[in-house]
Amino acid sequence: MTEPAKKYSKKEEIMWIAADIFRQNGYHNTSISDLAKACGLHNAHFYYYFKDKENLLEESLGYLTNYFDKKVFQIAFQEGLSAKEKGILMLETTKKVFLHNQGGCIMANITLETAQYNTRFIPVIQNFFNKWTEALKHIYQEKYQPQKAQEKAEQAIQDIEGGILLMRLYRNDKYFLNALQRASEVLN
Repeated sequence: MTEPAKKYSKKEEIMWIAADIFRQNGYHNTSISDLAKACGLHNAHFYYYFKDKENLLEESLGYLTNYFDKKVFQIAFQEGLSAKEKGILMLETTKKVFLHNQGGCIMANITLETAQYNTRFIPVIQNFFNKWTEALKHIYQEKYQPQKAQEKAEQAIQDIEGGILLMRLYRNDKYFLNALQRASEVLN
């Protein structure tokens, strides 16, 4: 997850790097030692910012949700753009994020790995998907009634997440790109 050059606090930098490691390796296959090495820190330094690995992941997921909200989801609410322009810009930004990163979607990965036995991450992951749904629904409401716009938004996200999964499985971008295309065609 390459982030544009910017000055971050050490905690933000740790969350950004940790999220990338968790996304690639999963929650259980990532140790504090792995995270420390990736961040160039000693293991004990993590405990200055986070209670434990679970707290680090939870805060990292929240940090990423806020990042996506500002950089991707808020595109849907920009003034002066048509619904189609908003949709294309939002989906192009989504494409840049997921196409060039190994490991897929951290929200989906962590859900699949932990939701059955650890519900701690569910609220923050639901918040991410709720914000994404609301953004797409807002765009789709220019063409559809609210209930239909909600259905179309949920369907698009399910399709995109499936596309990310199949892209990883088959090592072929076409699944993800096709899902993005279908999500934009809803506005035609």
